[in-house]
Amino acid sequence: MRLRASNFLDRVTFARRPAQQWLRSAFGDLVAENRAEMLAAIAVHTRNAMRLEGRPLVRALLDGAQQIDDGSIHVAGQPLRSYVDISVQVRIVRAMIEYLSNDPLHLASLILEHEPDSRTGLLVMAELLLDRGESERAVEHIRRALRVQAVCQTAQQLLERAQPQDYDLSRRFCHMPFTHMSTGFRGETFACACPAWVPYSIGNITEAESPDAIWNSEAAQEIRRSILDGDYRYCSRTQCSMITARKLPLKEEVTTPALRRYIDERVTRLGEAPLMFELNHEPTCNLACPSCRSEIVSAKADEIDLYDGASKKVILPMLRRVQGHTYITGGGEAFASKHFRSILRTLNRAEYPGLRVYLITNGLLMTPHRWQEFPNLPEMIGVLSVSVDAARAETYEQLRRPGKWAVLMKNLEYLSGMRRSNRIASLQMNFVVQQANFREIPAFIDLADSLSADSIWFQRVVNYGAYDEATFARTDVASPSHPEHQELLSILRMPAFDRKTINWHMLMSIVPERVASAEKLEFLY
Repeated sequence: MRLRASNFLDRVTFARRPAQQWLRSAFGDLVAENRAEMLAAIAVHTRNAMRLEGRPLVRALLDGAQQIDDGSIHVAGQPLRSYVDISVQVRIVRAMIEYLSNDPLHLASLILEHEPDSRTGLLVMAELLLDRGESERAVEHIRRALRVQAVCQTAQQLLERAQPQDYDLSRRFCHMPFTHMSTGFRGETFACACPAWVPYSIGNITEAESPDAIWNSEAAQEIRRSILDGDYRYCSRTQCSMITARKLPLKEEVTTPALRRYIDERVTRLGEAPLMFELNHEPTCNLACPSCRSEIVSAKADEIDLYDGASKKVILPMLRRVQGHTYITGGGEAFASKHFRSILRTLNRAEYPGLRVYLITNGLLMTPHRWQEFPNLPEMIGVLSVSVDAARAETYEQLRRPGKWAVLMKNLEYLSGMRRSNRIASLQMNFVVQQANFREIPAFIDLADSLSADSIWFQRVVNYGAYDEATFARTDVASPSHPEHQELLSILRMPAFDRKTINWHMLMSIVPERVASAEKLEFLY
């Protein structure tokens, strides 16, 4: 929202108290390119809200804050903004309701009465409760906000304030920002294996002129600095499996020469390429799994052109340098995507000698005919990973719509034959744990064994915005508050989970004895 700011603050008056004094004190730590314009916009929305009540008032507060927060405003001392950041909106709404009412808790309650899934409303209420010393009620609202959007750093920071953790990160090291780069929605790129774990963009592949412009951007170096300094200010305390499971190594325990040099010499600008370049930016998929999206998604022609331009400038030049893996794709289905099919056809051992492909797929398009289109691909594959999420047809077709179990099983038998004949190096099967399928975990392990899978990957369902809060609360059986949580724990304590071929570190944090153990995750060292 753009307003003429000149002399506006001199002319605006409110009934309750002097507007200029309130605006400048309440928003003193908000940094904006045009601060006077920002304050003028807040003043207008506040004045308009004074005339309203009920739902129109609620919408005016929330919509006004959203219009003002155009993404360019940030809180002083916080140079990077998460892609789901609402800290500015929380600041604006809280200040507005405190200005408008002598009972801000009443107005915060009104917001949640009309908009129960509003993260902004939930966190405004949580802040007010924390300031009153009502930590338990505050935590309830914070956890509701995290059920609405698991990645929300604003909620995570409030949770840390309400329930400080005793896991000291100051002497710990995580190599992810030094070894991993992953693309996400619309080409934003992140210095971690998972955008939800470090949800701050380090650049965009559709805008960058070279791979290094992202890999060694100021944001990337700032995130690495935070690891070396031990403040971990950009890392998710609730989503990162390494932090929640308390398994990060001490700095002195790291022995890999390159990592040792980064630590000892405090290196933030890297000459080496990432060991893992994950490509998750193109969302096209032939499924609409409830855990991911509500409808079938296909990229439009102009999006494909944009991503193909990024391939030429950033993706393929970086992949030529990688002495490790590329992960394709955690954001859709590679074989349904024209863009990703183009990349997979391009890759070959002669031009990409150090590269292995970690190919994740739903398997439904992996027919013998499809493989003939990619003659160079089998030798490039390091891991072929198939997402299944079930051991029974009924469950599969409920969770992976509109997939058909019979089609999947036929293709899995073919992939199993490829593995047995060593045409592919490794076959993995994936399972997203949720209320509808967790009892099938033992049968899923048996299924994977019957198909000669080399490994099994279990992970917790996460709400990235596909669920409303109530639905996600019923779905997330890994939550300690879920009525069937103890039954899940009994399954995770089975002897089968001691097998090295079962990767379940993304679930370890919910098993207390695993968190308390001295168990080491070797890939972190």
